[in-house]
Amino acid sequence: MIFRTAIEEIIVRTAQDNDQDNKSLELVIHWKGRVHTQVTMERPRSATETATPMEALDIIRCMAARYGDDQIASVLNRRGYSTGKGKRWNQTRVATARRNHSIAGQKRALPDPERVSLSQAARICGVSHRTIERLVEAGLLEREQVTPRAPWEIRRNDLDAAPIRRIIDRLHCTGKLILQGDCTEDQFALFVENAGDDNARYHE
Repeated sequence: MIFRTAIEEIIVRTAQDNDQDNKSLELVIHWKGRVHTQVTMERPRSATETATPMEALDIIRCMAARYGDDQIASVLNRRGYSTGKGKRWNQTRVATARRNHSIAGQKRALPDPERVSLSQAARICGVSHRTIERLVEAGLLEREQVTPRAPWEIRRNDLDAAPIRRIIDRLHCTGKLILQGDCTEDQFALFVENAGDDNARYHE
């Protein structure tokens, strides 16, 4: 059975009432027989409106050389950025953004011989995570971030500096963490390995 179209005209216009941002469209269908049907629908978003924010792309470019897409997604979410479509970031969406903008990277982080996380520094030195934090707080070790909310890192060579080696060696021999002068801390926890995930430790 063949039906002939009964539509004479379709008029599309931007909905004005309660839609100051013009986010909706009104479709008015004029049927043969002078019958009209009005339909309101969400206006399709332009490519500009769905583009990845430049700030988010800057973070992706900054981290992509060494960090994995999963870590980048975590940082973007922690800093409050969403995708161009307003979604939370995940590993797949970061990979898509990199591909669309020709940004080289990888799914998982690459090891860096020059930098280590705080937990890795603790394992290298044979001390607890808290001991490394104490050395940082005392200004004896410098920590770095490639961007706010990214994992803190320490330069591998800094762990081999003479002052740090003396403090660590003394701690291993005496059980006392002597940071400066006569200031000492004697507690078993200085040697207890912290099993926490470094990626869960973020600071501004």
